[in-house]
Amino acid sequence: MPAKRSTFNLGAVIVLGMFAWTSIAGGAVTPVTGWVVHNGTSTVGGTAANPTFTAGDNITLMAAFDPVVLVNDGDFITATTTLTMNTRSTTGVNTLNTQLRIGLFNGPAGAIVASDTNNLGFIIEYTNVVAGGLIREQTNSPVSQTNPFTSPTNIGNGSQDTGADSIQGANPGPVTFTLTLTRNAGKIDLTGLIGGTDAVSGNPYSASYSALGYTPVATPFTFNRIGLLLGDGVNAASASLANSSITTVPEPASLASAFLAAGGVLSLRRSRRRS
Repeated sequence: MPAKRSTFNLGAVIVLGMFAWTSIAGGAVTPVTGWVVHNGTSTVGGTAANPTFTAGDNITLMAAFDPVVLVNDGDFITATTTLTMNTRSTTGVNTLNTQLRIGLFNGPAGAIVASDTNNLGFIIEYTNVVAGGLIREQTNSPVSQTNPFTSPTNIGNGSQDTGADSIQGANPGPVTFTLTLTRNAGKIDLTGLIGGTDAVSGNPYSASYSALGYTPVATPFTFNRIGLLLGDGVNAASASLANSSITTVPEPASLASAFLAAGGVLSLRRSRRRS
């Protein structure tokens, strides 16, 4: 009797192993889900990938991901998300100044607990002043600091929008945040971007951030949380997030494990065929 033909599909194994991950030339990308309210009070709705928060101000939001360790020069992590603020009650040009911030942190392992401490990391913030938004490191001093965006150390300034536009208006449209940390000779190169639309002028808004060759004071080269601050001045009836993701080099442990598992199955299959 002829040997039974195997129906094993290696491609399917790899796809399953990479269910939440996509490999691209610039790194491994995973969507960020499971956003929670770390500080403040708001009702969470929508979906895990596209949550809505009501109300949409005076809150700190965080989401966890598999730890990423920047071991070698050139290793990097990029966090990105898109925020939409709905029906803002205070819409002047200055009301969002310093009120929108994104950060990458290394916090306690496991699920995020509201107001937990020891979240160390880097932050960029929106501003409409000429000097540009602040670039900061959260050294978590004192250790009892319950909001990762409170009392960080200033390490630089971003560059303001070249047209002197702002993010303003009752419904200013989507605001995109991007923050990248790259290891370089045992230091951090930080770059970032906050972009949106000036709902009053109709012009695009874009502010860039750069702090190169910075020696971390307290932040290790491990990151496992993304955070977003919506300050008291946001004054939005609700706020929603979309297109949240983490891009990394090296690939996180979960992705590497998926490839190892697929390789192990392939080796076992070849061994059986030789037998």
